[in-house]
Amino acid sequence: MIDNGLSILLLCGLAWFWWDSRGVAEQAIDAARTSCDQAGVTFLNDTVGWKKLRLKRNRQGRMQLQRTYFFEFASDMAQRYQGEIIMLGRQVNKINLDAYRIK
Repeated sequence: MIDNGLSILLLCGLAWFWWDSRGVAEQAIDAARTSCDQAGVTFLNDTVGWKKLRLKRNRQGRMQLQRTYFFEFASDMAQRYQGEIIMLGRQVNKINLDAYRIK
């Protein structure tokens, strides 16, 4: 009986984690697209890839998941560059773009 309860609890936890991660990834995609538009470069593939996951404290001192994603962009459509977006909880913490050639 306890094994069944633990299994169900584990599956529910995994389902929540997957659902929450998809929502955060969608927010990261929007932030990456906006950042690329502001920089005047092209956001490629309309997606982000998962890079790193860890626990980190926010400004209020509460533990939250920090998710790091990477994405690709191009300035002259001849070479791909990589960017990184760090999400703390559901908030954009930092966006980094590799040095790129200006058109």
